[in-house]
Amino acid sequence: MDSEGFPYEVDDLDADTLLVLARDAETRVRAAERTKLNLAARWCVLQPAKTDTGDPTGHATWSEAGGPDLLGCDEAIGGDGTPLVAAFAAEPFAAALGISTRAGLQLMADALNLEHRQPGTWRRVQSLNIAPWRARRLAQATASLSLAAARQVDAVLVERIDSCGTLTIERAVAEARARFDPETVAVAEDRARAAWGVDLHHGGPGDWAATSWIDAVGDTTDLTRFHDLVCETAEALKRGGDEDALDLRKAKALGVIADQLTNPDTPSGPPAPAGDPRWSSSSRPTTTMRRRRDWTCYVHLDWAQLDAALTDTDRGAAGVGVVERLGPTTVARIGDWLTGSRHVRIQPVLDLGRVDAVDQHDPPTWMQELVRLRDPHCVFPWCETGSRSCDLDHIAPYDPGTPQDPGPPAQTRPENLAPLCRRHHRCKTAGRWRYQRNTDGSYTWTSPHHRRYLVTPLGTHELR
Repeated sequence: MDSEGFPYEVDDLDADTLLVLARDAETRVRAAERTKLNLAARWCVLQPAKTDTGDPTGHATWSEAGGPDLLGCDEAIGGDGTPLVAAFAAEPFAAALGISTRAGLQLMADALNLEHRQPGTWRRVQSLNIAPWRARRLAQATASLSLAAARQVDAVLVERIDSCGTLTIERAVAEARARFDPETVAVAEDRARAAWGVDLHHGGPGDWAATSWIDAVGDTTDLTRFHDLVCETAEALKRGGDEDALDLRKAKALGVIADQLTNPDTPSGPPAPAGDPRWSSSSRPTTTMRRRRDWTCYVHLDWAQLDAALTDTDRGAAGVGVVERLGPTTVARIGDWLTGSRHVRIQPVLDLGRVDAVDQHDPPTWMQELVRLRDPHCVFPWCETGSRSCDLDHIAPYDPGTPQDPGPPAQTRPENLAPLCRRHHRCKTAGRWRYQRNTDGSYTWTSPHHRRYLVTPLGTHELR
């Protein structure tokens, strides 16, 4: 059905009509996204920060835990010149849209910044002359600028934001920062330096199982020299007989460099002579080449399969295990990880049906492990933070009592514990939301506006 309400069948369209309807569909998409931005802007108006009343929760920030966030700052979600919004305002709004809290915060921030800092772009969004996603990209690129600088970028790009690319926006931002916020240039450099780091990410279930990647942010010369070393090592592997593609050899080179730094017995240069099967495309490195530092992973599999994989010389043992944060992984690959490890701890099977209780606030180790295995991520609606990064919350708040009148017994038990990321733990503790654990292991949440959500292992569903 087109924008005027006339139905049509896509298979019946000719080329000219299809293009007309494609443009019509784009207009409707812009209108829908504009509506969401307008709703976000209005939501911010309805949720003002109550800083003048002594509200201890303060205002909404980018912090996930009430302290410095991943960027090392605890800033309001809107930029200079925008009104403050109440803390935990994003949770009910994001839940109504069926998106994560972080995504809801970003939508609210973009609406604030566009309405108050980029008036020209905001007007063109309202008239559907600018795709809202492009306007949001501009809002995010200018979020750290002063009000004057943000409006300068708006004035420069307003007539062409719907067609310019990222490089044009970055150039306009840099020029506005130098003109209006020269003192922040040095601050920006320091902030960039504070953001330096190296992060290891593990692939999840699916095509990326048993694969990880590293993000490194640092000094340009340092990273350039390291990349040169990786390339040189990859070339040495080729000279040693490795016929794999360059990118794969560069990935292998990281392990070779680590071996040379951590194992003094590892020879420098090519890791093996030509024809050595340890680095061929059809074989995996042997233990003499691949000594690893100790690391911890949580593997769920049948012990008999693992034993077969460790003793099978051709690594042909069938079977798949599940590695937390990585997903399904062949038993043969798990066996390779364990081969050559100096310390391997086998965790006995944990009975997930245990219901033992303790009369103390902090759960014992076995209970923590049970809850984290039972619920692999934060149980707040649409949150996917892994449970091993979460707090364990008492669903019915823990009552410590007094020395003369101790609290009720058996408050700390698996049925009364659930993993919540720090932000959603604070949100629940502040009384904004309440929840209960159901007998089937799902969770029912009720928002401050009495909207209810069911969180199950298969996802979150709004209850009508």
